[in-house]
Amino acid sequence: MQDSPNRITRIRVAVLIVENGNVLLAEHEKGGRRYWLLPGGGMEFGESVEEAAKRELFEEAGIEIEVGDLLWVVDSIPGDLHRHVLNLIVEGRALSTNLVPGQDRVLRDMRWWPVEAITDLEIFPDTREEILRYVRTGQRGPALLGKRWK
Repeated sequence: MQDSPNRITRIRVAVLIVENGNVLLAEHEKGGRRYWLLPGGGMEFGESVEEAAKRELFEEAGIEIEVGDLLWVVDSIPGDLHRHVLNLIVEGRALSTNLVPGQDRVLRDMRWWPVEAITDLEIFPDTREEILRYVRTGQRGPALLGKRWK
């Protein structure tokens, strides 16, 4: 497939933070659809994965974090093929759990969810099973998760 000016490839860094059995998730709304996702956002040119993760968590949740290892790589490619988001999901540790949600235009909520409650949430990209396995057993499973878009 050839690149065209109408197609965008974006790298998004997301952070899995688990504190006291709760997972930090952000709720976004786009095109009238609401869904949950691990907090994070697009990398800026010249920025490292660690720098992007720290910046995004401070912008979205008002918290400082320590960044751990890379957990998973997930491709999000909608059916219209105009956008390809490469999600790099890293583990993180919050240095504070007091959230101060940012002013992002698509951000609707930011909260700590009991890990067992995420089974009923619509999470993009769909990494629920991986999150649950990691929290319950400490096992990451495969790092390359492939295309995960609904």
